[in-house]
Amino acid sequence: MATIKSGINGAFSGKVGTVIGYVRKGQAIMRTQGLRTTPPSEKELLNREKFTVSQKWLKPLIGFLRIGFKDYQPTYEGFLAAKSYNQKHALQADENNNFFINPALVLVSFGSQALPATASAVCEGEQEIIFTWSTEGTYKNNDHAMVLAYDIEKEKARYNPHIVSRRKGTATFKLDEFFKGKQLDIYLAFTSDDRKQRSNSMYLGKLTIS
Repeated sequence: MATIKSGINGAFSGKVGTVIGYVRKGQAIMRTQGLRTTPPSEKELLNREKFTVSQKWLKPLIGFLRIGFKDYQPTYEGFLAAKSYNQKHALQADENNNFFINPALVLVSFGSQALPATASAVCEGEQEIIFTWSTEGTYKNNDHAMVLAYDIEKEKARYNPHIVSRRKGTATFKLDEFFKGKQLDIYLAFTSDDRKQRSNSMYLGKLTIS
């Protein structure tokens, strides 16, 4: 059974036959349900492979992406928005046509805030990453830095979306023992205190953690 909230021309919620209706972020959505009788096309199989690679790569970052891609579009944000963006811009194929995500092209945050002219990350001490960035430009005093370290091989990530004030220009990020000796891909971004605005992320390269 389905219910119609706005008359015959409105969206419905529920199931009618093989059609399911629901509302997500203010949009009325319908999808069919049932067994498929035809095999998938080559293009569909290709899209499924792209989807799988993107999904697997980004899944350990879900908590960070909810902030980094918040309000990406009025009806599209967070993990799904990040997957859509990076599948278009960071997904590549090798010489054997196997798909992979290029970490240097990935955005884990998307926004209009200005980025610093310079930024870097180094490993100092035991499992400590020191982030530094230039503090010129226009931004609010309560804007914060967001940091992310990702072990792609082991599919493990650590992050802090509110580590220090942006105006400090440096942050120390302590990792746990699991990451000792691992090579991590490092990202930095910035967000307003209320998380309504953010910058694009910056890829700071790979670090081997001592």
